[in-house]
Amino acid sequence: MKKNNYLLVILKKLHVIASVAWQSFTLLINMRLRQSFLLRNDGINFALDFKSVIYFTLILFAASCDISKNDVVPTNTFTKIYDDDRFEQEYYPLDIIQTADEGFLVLSELKNDQSLYTSVLVLKTDAMGSITSKIEMNSPYVLPVNGWQQIGDSYYFVCMDENSTTAQLVAVSEEGVLSDPVPLGGITFPLAINSDGAQLTILSYDNGNEESVISIVGTSGQISQQQGYTIGAGVDVEKPIFDHLTRNGDILPFLVGQTKEGLLYYNGFYNYTFSLVFTNFGDNPTGVCQGQLSQGGISEVASLGNDVFGITRFNFSDNYISPLASISTSSITSSTDLAGNNFPEMENKSKVKLLDVGTEQKWLYATSTQKNQVVLYGFSQTEGSILGTSYLGDGNPYTLASVTTTKDGGLAVLAQTSLEGRFRRIAIFKRDKEFLDGLMK
Repeated sequence: MKKNNYLLVILKKLHVIASVAWQSFTLLINMRLRQSFLLRNDGINFALDFKSVIYFTLILFAASCDISKNDVVPTNTFTKIYDDDRFEQEYYPLDIIQTADEGFLVLSELKNDQSLYTSVLVLKTDAMGSITSKIEMNSPYVLPVNGWQQIGDSYYFVCMDENSTTAQLVAVSEEGVLSDPVPLGGITFPLAINSDGAQLTILSYDNGNEESVISIVGTSGQISQQQGYTIGAGVDVEKPIFDHLTRNGDILPFLVGQTKEGLLYYNGFYNYTFSLVFTNFGDNPTGVCQGQLSQGGISEVASLGNDVFGITRFNFSDNYISPLASISTSSITSSTDLAGNNFPEMENKSKVKLLDVGTEQKWLYATSTQKNQVVLYGFSQTEGSILGTSYLGDGNPYTLASVTTTKDGGLAVLAQTSLEGRFRRIAIFKRDKEFLDGLMK
């Protein structure tokens, strides 16, 4: 039986090596052909590239020859780049979630030259990251909002009807099948989404009343609670919101959620500035942490309870991480007064994702660096100290889209990459429990 287990592991490893080598070879030829047709007219140097593939394959084989542990599962770690023969197509990945079958659902935007807004793409992959379905939503459905939400056996996201600007709730099955969109009447220009496992909380913009609006919504589309808060009068206040919606300016970190005590918050515009706003659906917020117009504020937040939060914040060209920030939920404060260390390697105004990895009170921060890599930081929730740092991505430029924990105790990181520096594509880094544990030591 033990010999059979060894043989099974060897066969699995050989299959993975052969698969990776073939993918590397075909990707290389595809890139060279593209380069030949699009960039120059000289031939393709097959000999040099073939040697590179053989060398890469031998390295993989040598790294995979240790079979001293017969419980190694080759699906625990992989890196995938999803190319497209439509060279001009541009992908802007948003979020990733693992399904019950250990595959992944990926939510992405597509550049749409026929609309002011981006189109919607949903990918379903198997556990090894191979695509099993790919669905592009047709007009008028545009502008997917960052954030998969799981309720029961379904996965949800929100997009917009371009004609009415009304938010649309879309349920997706584990197999990647999309249900008909459910209109969310009374919610226009959706900006952010979250859930408590039963209901959805949506942040949106009401351009008629010039208000940031927070709504509690059921999966059938009914709104149980809703409240709007003024962004302040004037075109200059509204402009950053529409620049965000049309992707013609800064992509702002709109957020919505609740504290450990159940108090709702949103990260968006209030009274002329980008702010973290706390509310119990009263006419006025209970507390506000003000930013600097649209050039400063909170970029990510997660509650630890008792007015303590893990956050990142930006202030013009500076980016700060504070794993233990004290923010009053019942008064007016300023984000510039919050403690935290400046991280100069972070890309200016870069997207940041923050996860409570849950095992031993630790934070995982993920973001992008100025050197076009994804960086992961481990932090202690009790002491606020940094535990580890790891970088993902080499050869191509990478920008963080999202990150999620996986059922095997590891991570899946979603990123945007650029092939040859010009073809924007989706990439997934899957890393195992050993990788995450090493980061959090």
